[in-house]
Amino acid sequence: MNLLTEIFRPVVAFVQVFFVLFGFQPVKQHQALPAEGPVNVMLTGLLGYGEDVGLSFAQPYFGTTQPFMDTCEALEAKGYESYTADIGPFSSAWDRACELYAILTGTRVDYGEAHSREYGHERYGRDYAKPLFEGWSAKRQVNLIGHSFGGTTARVFAMLCDEGSAAERAATSKAQRSPLFDGGLLNRINAIVTLASPHNGSTAAICIPDDYCEIEFLWLIGGLNLMGNSRVVSRLYDLQLDHFHISAPPRTFGQRRDGWYCVDDVRHFLQCRDNVLYDLSLDGAAKLNAADKIRPGVKYLSYSSSLTKDVLGFQLPPLPNGFLGLFLWPFSVQMGLGLSKTPLPGPEWRENDGAVPLPSAFYPAGQPHQDAPAGPIPPGIWNVMPTVYGVNHSYLASGDPARQSAQEILDLYLDIMERIG
Repeated sequence: MNLLTEIFRPVVAFVQVFFVLFGFQPVKQHQALPAEGPVNVMLTGLLGYGEDVGLSFAQPYFGTTQPFMDTCEALEAKGYESYTADIGPFSSAWDRACELYAILTGTRVDYGEAHSREYGHERYGRDYAKPLFEGWSAKRQVNLIGHSFGGTTARVFAMLCDEGSAAERAATSKAQRSPLFDGGLLNRINAIVTLASPHNGSTAAICIPDDYCEIEFLWLIGGLNLMGNSRVVSRLYDLQLDHFHISAPPRTFGQRRDGWYCVDDVRHFLQCRDNVLYDLSLDGAAKLNAADKIRPGVKYLSYSSSLTKDVLGFQLPPLPNGFLGLFLWPFSVQMGLGLSKTPLPGPEWRENDGAVPLPSAFYPAGQPHQDAPAGPIPPGIWNVMPTVYGVNHSYLASGDPARQSAQEILDLYLDIMERIG
């Protein structure tokens, strides 16, 4: 049966992609499980996509290809209710946190009056007809499991759930603002698990430096503009930048102003710094760390990965393997050589997994931490797991085809379930 599954999987993937391209948007089906214990909500990183995006039906963000495994489906088969949230692949941690709240509550996204005015985008986003699952509350908490920038998103979401936003409370009346900005919702979060997350930023060249230079990112401006205007791309991959007028929901595509979105909208999106690339920078991470703190009732668990090895004092990766390895390899070399527009915090920052310097993945600077104990972890402190060596940045989400690692990845996630309770 496993052999037949592997033989027919590419055919099934092709059929699914075909239906998506020609207007049929499938919806992820979940097992009917007893409403007991926390629900796992997976949060994707930069360039990521959720479970109802067309591309996910051919290759889930959280899952392996050789052999094929959808991690959420595999966890549900073990009795752990799990979802991958559809949050913006290029959006800032704040905007993604607002989107996550709307997804969990089945409401319209409210980015906040003060925040939207400051960064020059629409206040409201997409309207979700129903919640991701029923009953999100203190009795039915969530485990936020974030890969890469998904971990940063989880931290900002927890901060807003706990404290809300004083700026938003000052800008709008209680009746007019999202309950997220009132705070008092932290008891709905059981755990935050970060997988190779850039808690202290990344020195990868794609992160917009403090002295943003348009010429260097002209390729990105043009690329986002073309993606936002492509019917094909929007069906398979959703930018979710409607509030910046760069994209539209796949089902309403064609209701665009002036036929084509303007390059100026993309330029503004990058320059205003309300985006993932600024939040990934050292400055952006430092800004978040200054505002964030450990939340006493939440369990924190962090994982890190490393690809490079010491070569004459530099950290260099092996030759790339597969598409993702090829994509990450130049960034790994660049970081391993210490080539950065901002000074490295230390030479140990050369070691990396192709996207995140190793020290940045352990825990946010200044927050309490310890080596993760065996078994269940305590709340109110970062529990740091041993680094996984010899793998690139995508491994903790999607495995490594060269390792045939579906069972290895599933075992890792099952161990997470045991540790966070």
